Amino acid sequence: MDQPKITLDGYAQLAAEAFQFLKSTTIAQRAEFMFAVADKIEALGAELLETARQETALPLPRLTGEKARTVYQWRSYARAVASGLYAEARIDLPDTEKGKGDIRKYNVGIGPVLVFGASNFPFAFSTAGGDTASAIGAGCPVIVKGHAGHSRTSTIMADAITDVVSQFGWPHGTFSHVLGDHVEGTNIKIGAYLTAHPLVKAVGFTGSYWGGKALFDIANQREQPIPVFAEMGSVNPVFAFSQILEQRAEALAKEYAASLTLGVGQFCTNPGIFVAVKGAAFERFKRALAEEISGIAPAMMLNKGIYSHFEKNKNLLSNQPSVAFIAESQTAAQEGQGRPRIMATSADSFLKNDVLSEEVFGPFGLLIEADNYAQLLDVAKQLKGQLTITVAGTSEDVREHQTVIDVVKDKAGRLLFNGMPTGVEVVYAMQHGGPFPASTDPRFTSVGPDAVKRFVRPLAFQNWPDEFLPAELKNGNPLAIHRIVNGVASAEKVSHK
Repeated sequence: MDQPKITLDGYAQLAAEAFQFLKSTTIAQRAEFMFAVADKIEALGAELLETARQETALPLPRLTGEKARTVYQWRSYARAVASGLYAEARIDLPDTEKGKGDIRKYNVGIGPVLVFGASNFPFAFSTAGGDTASAIGAGCPVIVKGHAGHSRTSTIMADAITDVVSQFGWPHGTFSHVLGDHVEGTNIKIGAYLTAHPLVKAVGFTGSYWGGKALFDIANQREQPIPVFAEMGSVNPVFAFSQILEQRAEALAKEYAASLTLGVGQFCTNPGIFVAVKGAAFERFKRALAEEISGIAPAMMLNKGIYSHFEKNKNLLSNQPSVAFIAESQTAAQEGQGRPRIMATSADSFLKNDVLSEEVFGPFGLLIEADNYAQLLDVAKQLKGQLTITVAGTSEDVREHQTVIDVVKDKAGRLLFNGMPTGVEVVYAMQHGGPFPASTDPRFTSVGPDAVKRFVRPLAFQNWPDEFLPAELKNGNPLAIHRIVNGVASAEKVSHK
């Protein structure tokens, strides 16, 4: 359905008004809304998938799986919200003998949230993605800035959410969808305008470092700064130790090549760097990897812009001094197709050249060959913050190189022991975020139910009559949630002495 023509200020005002309504909703009511959105998305048929395929060049099996993941996100987040987990209700009952008052605290939404659609996940990280689901679960209205790379897909998803808003009779500003690049008649970018808008209280973003950092800077220059939860990607290095290379060099090469080229390398967890100490085992790995990469055919990338940046950055790193060619797909690429390539350099060159640590979004890998483990440790120390770091090794490797492990713990949001980092599960324990510049706030995740934490703040009530308290804090515990009462977890009713 077409929304009426509204200005950007109008969208922000509608969201602010909707926030006043959402503050009165309970976690159970918001969860019910989220389940309804999940049902609505699940019912969307072939038109959604085919539209997304045409706009992104992603294959239908991948899109079908991503749609299912999106539905699961809404339902799993809804269950988490309904459980009261993110309300974090705390009750400290009064004690008149000690002169102690009645203090109760829970989390509330922080206000209207601006969400940016991501290019590489048209469902799960875009209009109806995890940022939107977690913000609404927190009690925050959402304004989505749809991604130009899949605007028709974005509109279909937006219409589904808007239908549920109407079905529930909630205010129109509960969810809004904005398309376009610039504010009409100006050179001001829509995203920048809304990030600076005084009625917007937080931003969720998945994309490039430059895009996320620009929004972060705008938000911090406001009269009232706001949080920007930007997931900006990383090179996701793999550190391979001697015993695992000796035992599994060829198998590890297959695993690395598959992860590096999965989805034409268009994942923020793409393992763009592989680090090891030189030797016969590493040479076996390089030969096996060259054979694997040579046989992987190029494939269409998401859009012309991403393809152009891939070609530019791939060639920039390939043409750096002391960088050697290892392998490339033997199949020539057509315009718009990402052609896998592997290059190599020494640890000494990597440590002296900051360009080599930059992300290449696409099927490009850089092998870093250290002279010894002291130099490999230097590489680990120089790394910037990462979404993931993978340790490829045996238990003995880990015991022998605990110093390296301790260093990379400080650099990653998710630390893997063997396996490859592509593939992010929607579970409570997932951490999708990491030290800057992987994300702007490493305390939070953008995947899994804990993503809701980004969009809440604590509010305490002191000496309030029970009838005026929110349901989450009432004596009778009408939502039957677990609360911390006088320091003890409890789902029971409470009463004053």
